[in-house]
Amino acid sequence: REGDLLFSCSKDHQPNVWYSLNGERLGTFKGHQGAVWCIDVNWDTTRVITGSADNSLKVWDCETGKVVDEIITKSAVRTCGYSYSSNYVMLSTDKAMGQQCDLLVFDTRDSSQ
Repeated sequence: REGDLLFSCSKDHQPNVWYSLNGERLGTFKGHQGAVWCIDVNWDTTRVITGSADNSLKVWDCETGKVVDEIITKSAVRTCGYSYSSNYVMLSTDKAMGQQCDLLVFDTRDSSQ
C-alpha cells in the first residue's frame, strides 16, 4: 500500500526502512563509511539511493538491502533524488577538500554512465 514504508538516514552510517503503521524497523542498508545525509526511493520502491560523507552515492535493492551500484565523488554527497519517472538520479556534493560543489544528473537507463 502507498505510504506503508518510511526511509530514514542519519550520522550513524546506516539508513533504515520502517513500517510506518507500527514503527517496526524492517531493515538496514549497511555499507556506508560516513554519515548518510540524504535518501530517496524510486516510485515503485525497488531501488533506494543514499548519499554520504564517505564521498559516495549508493544504489540499493530495496528488497534485499544489497548495493547494486555506486558513484564515487570528490567530496561528500549532500543531496540525492530520483526524478518522478525514476529515469534520472541527481546528486549534489559539498564545496570541501579544495573541490567545488557539483550537481550531477545520471540517466538510470544508460548503464555506461
